[in-house]
Amino acid sequence: MANLNEVTLSAVAVGGSVKEDLIDKIFDASPIDGLMQDSIGSRSSKNNSVEWTRESLTAANPDNARIDGSDSTGNDTVTGERLSNYHQILSKIVKVSDRGNDVDTVGAQKELAKQLLKRGKEIRRDLSSALVSENVAVAGDGASVAGKMAGLGAYAGTVKNGEATTSRGITTGADPVLSGNPGGYPTTAAVAGVKRALSKADVDGVISALYNNGADSTVFRSMPVVAGAFSTFLFDSTAQVATMQKDVMGTGNLAGGETVTAQGAVNVYVSNFATLEIIPDRYMTETATGVASAFIYQPDILEVSYLHQPTIRDLARTGLADNKEITLDASLVVETPECLGVIADIDTALVATA
Repeated sequence: MANLNEVTLSAVAVGGSVKEDLIDKIFDASPIDGLMQDSIGSRSSKNNSVEWTRESLTAANPDNARIDGSDSTGNDTVTGERLSNYHQILSKIVKVSDRGNDVDTVGAQKELAKQLLKRGKEIRRDLSSALVSENVAVAGDGASVAGKMAGLGAYAGTVKNGEATTSRGITTGADPVLSGNPGGYPTTAAVAGVKRALSKADVDGVISALYNNGADSTVFRSMPVVAGAFSTFLFDSTAQVATMQKDVMGTGNLAGGETVTAQGAVNVYVSNFATLEIIPDRYMTETATGVASAFIYQPDILEVSYLHQPTIRDLARTGLADNKEITLDASLVVETPECLGVIADIDTALVATA
């Protein structure tokens, strides 16, 4: 008879005789940092539609000249228009039975508390993704249609006065449209153009248009693959923008006792009209398969407007179970779309170009 070993012990019916060695911890690499709402302002709402008014000065006129002693006629007053956005209710439902909450589960003393913590993180990620989306606003009817906020992509290009602040793919690309054109809320989504490589020329063109509109742009925000492509291009030998660097400092294990740090990325781009922080956003999604957008903007023109912050509410018990729901009710305010630019229809498979 063969020696008794681990294999035969594990095969003992039913379930074997070898105890499990299960680490009492759940490992989760899902990120929760870099959320859009953490980098812009916030305010409170009192209605499911948040509204604001934008105005702009008329273009500078070098021929503004009056005849001495002439009568004052005409009227140079200018009014703005009201912009708006609808709120969106984000929700996560948690249902855990009494026994499920009482038993000793992996990584948690109480399963209900763990589930609420995890789902709370998820709802914050969902909000961040909605804020940087191309979604248009949906009013909701309280019956079969849920209200939905318009994301950044639905406001980019909806300018009243000033230069267009968008760079879209060739042939068919078109900016979104507001319900009042130019006032109201975004109802017509941007039309996709033919995808192309991200180019420095497009970035500089949007920066220039934003500057002429009065923006103080400080952020370039896009999916990690696009942010990485822009950074890589700026280091390219043909770009003539940045060069590789290394810092030798401190003490270490090298022959001379130094520690060497290689700098292999660009996270700030300085142009003639703006200094941009290049931010990779994990929560931005493709606008189509293999296609992405990059936003350039002035952060203080953006706010998240909350009807209520993330809130845990008790649902009616159904038998031997606790039922809870996490909700938040929020919308996006883009005070002056003239200060928001987008480079759309970026082919994520292509390297950035000049």
